[in-house]
Order: sequence, then structure tokens, then C-alpha cells
Amino acid sequence: MLDHFFHPDGVAILGATDNRAKGGFHILRNVLAGYKGRIYPVNPRVKEILGVPCYPDVKSVPGSFDLAIYFIPARFLLEAIHDCAERGAKGIIIESAGFSEVGESGRKLQEDAVRLARARGIRLWGPNCMGLLDGHTRSVFSFMYTDRWTTLMKPGNVSLIVQSGMLSAGFLMTILERGGMGMAKVCSIGNKCDVDETDVLGYLARDPDTEVIGCYLESITEGRKFLDIARSTAKPIVVLKSGRSAGGARAAMSHTASLSGSAAVYEGAFRQAGVV
Repeated sequence: MLDHFFHPDGVAILGATDNRAKGGFHILRNVLAGYKGRIYPVNPRVKEILGVPCYPDVKSVPGSFDLAIYFIPARFLLEAIHDCAERGAKGIIIESAGFSEVGESGRKLQEDAVRLARARGIRLWGPNCMGLLDGHTRSVFSFMYTDRWTTLMKPGNVSLIVQSGMLSAGFLMTILERGGMGMAKVCSIGNKCDVDETDVLGYLARDPDTEVIGCYLESITEGRKFLDIARSTAKPIVVLKSGRSAGGARAAMSHTASLSGSAAVYEGAFRQAGVV
């Protein structure tokens, strides 16, 4: 289950900052604007941000939390997984880059993080992503630099699964500014080292707020399972698949380290499963 990502009991923000030019400030600002639970900013150099007490490290957080949002350099991730596990965390959204998309050293760090997280009972979302938002609960666990969502975002029945952080932001802002379509959930999954499009599709297929699912995907990790879920739900699923040309495949590899696969195979499989 992924419910601790969408409906967490407590959120810690690793890398929260009072510097308005940095993503860590915007993550905290966005979380404060919509999420209704306990919020724990973590930064050793700041005592308070936006009126909320800030803690020097995860070990100093006074309460438990289900979810951590990670926005500090990649090299600290293994330590953060240990510390978050000790505080009872069930999931970490890794919005930082510096993992498999940068080469061999990043790939190894990402693999080590997944092994450790599984051993400690934690799911990892990302890395190299923009996180998620929920149009109904108004939880925005993302470093979006604009706060226009607070007035433009309307709850609706369309959910998105987007592998690219930049495109998820572009899709979202276009939808918000043009109006006419409310959002259920928007999920930016990045490198999808653990939680992938198939996990999220299964969650959205059961989500009562979601009636239509749109996807931008550079690859599909568990193709057979993805298609089985698509066949099993009456909800329309629309996929924009990138990497269909040789150049597009190279771009996908450099972007999220994704192996794109054959465009013809994808098209035939999608057709059989009723995916548009």
C-alpha cells in the first residue's frame, strides 16, 4: 500500500530552509499551505522557519512521522534512511538528484539505498522527482516554486503518473492555468528506484477520487503487471510514451536512466489492454 505517501501521519522535511531561493523553502511552504498533520522541518542551521520549529537532525524530531521528504545531497541518503526508520517512517520521497541518472556511482548509491530501505521496511519514492500532490486533501509534497496552486487547484477526477519532474510541473501548471479539469492526484516518480508506475497505477485504480488516469512514461518496469491492472479496471488509462525513436531512447536514458524498449511492442500491448 502507498497510503502513507498520500495520507501520512506526520511529515518530516529534510532540507527545509528559510532561504526563499531554494527548493527546501518551497517544499515547507507548500506542505504548510495544505497538509493538516504534524510537520517537522529539519536543518541544523535554522531554529525556526515560517513560524514552525526546526530541528537539527532527524533524531531530534520529537514525534513520529510516516513520511519524510528528502531534499539534501544524495550522499546523505543512507544515513537518512537509518534515522527515519528509527522514527517510524514508512516512506521517503527523494526529490534530490544525483542518483542513477548521473552514472555508475549514482546507480550504486541508489541500489544501496533500495536494499537498506527494504531491510528497514521503508518505501522509496523517486529519486530525481517532484513528489506528489492531492487535489482533494490539498497536500502538496513538492518543491514547486509557485504558490499559485493554492488558488488555481480544484479537486477533480483526473490523476497523473509522470516520470519527468519538469513535464509533471509543465502539465500541472497548464491544467491549473487553463482550468476546466480538476485534479485528483499528480505523481512524479522520477527514477522510480522502488515505487514505480505499476505500484501507483494499482493505487489509483482503487482510489475513489480517481476516474481517469493519464501517464507520461519513459519505460515500464513491470510490463505484464501494468497491463494486468489496466485490463482489470474500467477507468480509462491514457499513456504518452516517450523514447520511441533512437534519439528519444538516448534522452530517456540520460534523464532518468530508463531503458525505453521497442515502441512497436508497447503499442501492441497497450492496444490489447485497452490503454489509449
